Amino acid sequence: MSNAVSLKSDTKGVFDFDLAASSYNYLQDIQVSPYTVSPSPGLGYSLNGKVTRMDGTNWQNADAKGIWRPLGYDGAHEVSFGIHGDRYRLENPVYASSVWYNTPSTGNGQLYSTGVGETRTGALWVQDAWKIIPTVKLTLGGRLESWQAVEGFNLNTMATSAGVITSVVPTWQPGLSSTNFSPKASLSFDPNKDWNITANFGEAYRYPTVTELYQNITVNGVTYLANPLLSPEQDFTGELNLERRWVDGRVRLTVFGERTNNALISQSTTVTDASGAQSVQTAISNVAAIRMQGVELSADKDNVLIAGLQVFGSVTYVDSRIISDPSWKGATTVVGKRVPYVPDWRAKFGVTYRPNENWAYTVAARYSGKQYSTLDNTDRISHVYGAFDNFFVVDLKMHYNATKNFAFDFGIDNLFNEQYFLFHPFPGRTFVLAGKYTF
Repeated sequence: MSNAVSLKSDTKGVFDFDLAASSYNYLQDIQVSPYTVSPSPGLGYSLNGKVTRMDGTNWQNADAKGIWRPLGYDGAHEVSFGIHGDRYRLENPVYASSVWYNTPSTGNGQLYSTGVGETRTGALWVQDAWKIIPTVKLTLGGRLESWQAVEGFNLNTMATSAGVITSVVPTWQPGLSSTNFSPKASLSFDPNKDWNITANFGEAYRYPTVTELYQNITVNGVTYLANPLLSPEQDFTGELNLERRWVDGRVRLTVFGERTNNALISQSTTVTDASGAQSVQTAISNVAAIRMQGVELSADKDNVLIAGLQVFGSVTYVDSRIISDPSWKGATTVVGKRVPYVPDWRAKFGVTYRPNENWAYTVAARYSGKQYSTLDNTDRISHVYGAFDNFFVVDLKMHYNATKNFAFDFGIDNLFNEQYFLFHPFPGRTFVLAGKYTF
C-alpha cells in the first residue's frame, strides 16, 4: 500500500513552503518456488521448495522545505532550508516447504534464511543564493545528516542438495551509525545575455541501503549476498561549465572531476559447488578510493537550415580509475584499473523535424563504450552473460497529434538490430506503437 501527501505554497512573496510525506508498505508479498530446477526427464523440479516473503517490509519519507526572501522575490538573497527524515524496514524470511505449489504462507515452519533490519536518516540543510551583483550569483549551503542501521539480524543455513537443513547460524549484526556534514558552493557569472560561466563544488554521502546490509536472496538464479559492515560512501565533486546561448540554441562545455572514498560497488562472481553446478553470486563492498575526471560537450539548435529542423547531441569522455583498494585479495593489483560500470565514451546525437504543430519525426543515435563489471577488469569477453558491451544503436520515432485530445507515437528502437549485452542480452529491433488520450 502506497500513501503520499504534499502541501506547498507559491506566493512568490517573502516566504514559501513545501511539505511532503510518503509511506510504502508490503501488505502481502509471498513467492513460492521449487527447491531445485533441472533439465532432467519428467517434471524437472523438486517437490519440496521455498516460500519467500517480503510482507512487513516498509519505508517512510518526510520532507519540510522553506524559502525565505528577505528582500522580496527579486531580491539579492534567497535562503532555502529544510528538514528530512526517512526510515526503511526489511522483513525477508525464506521458509522451507514440503510441497512447493501447495503450501501455507510459512511453509513447514523451518527457515532457510531470514534478513531483518532497519535504517534511519535525519537531516537538516540550508543554502543561500546571493546575487552579489546582477551578473554574479554565489550559492553556499550545507547539509548535516545522521544515519543509523539498527536491529540487523540474519539467519543462514546449510542444506543438502535435497533441501534438508544440516546447520543453522543466527547472527545479530552490529549497529552502525554515521554523522556527516556536506558543504556545497556554486559561483555563476553572466557577462552578458549570451554567455554563462559556472563553477560548482560539493561533498555528499551515500549511505548503505537496508537490503545491501541485511538481505540474502536468490532471484532468477543470482544470489545477492548482504554485507552488514558496509561504510557510507563519501563523494567530492567539482565541475566548470561554459555555456553559449542563442535565441534558438545553445552549446555547453563541462569539465568535471570526482573522488569517492569507500565507494559502494557491486561485484558478481561465478561459483562452482561440489557437484559441478555453477551459480552467480553478487555482493557490494567498499572500495577505498576511486576517481573520475572528464569532459562533456553538448549542444542543441532549432531551425537548422530550414524551419522546424532541430539538431541535438552530446559526447562525454570519462577517465575513471581505482586509486586504492587494500582489501583486494586477488593475485594482481586493481590500482589503476577502470571503475566498474563506467564507460569511457558516451555519445548521443539526433535530428527532429517538425513540419507543423501536429507532426514530429526523430532520428536518434546512441553510443556507449565498453564497461567492466570486475575491479580487475578481467571480463573482456563480449556477447556473453555478465558482459557489458560497447554498442551503437539508432532509433526512429514519429509523433502525431491527431486531435486536441488524442496523440499517437510509432517508433523503431534499435533500427539496425545491434546485438549487445548489458549483463544480459538487450532487445534487438523493436517496433513500438502507443496512443494517448487526454481528458
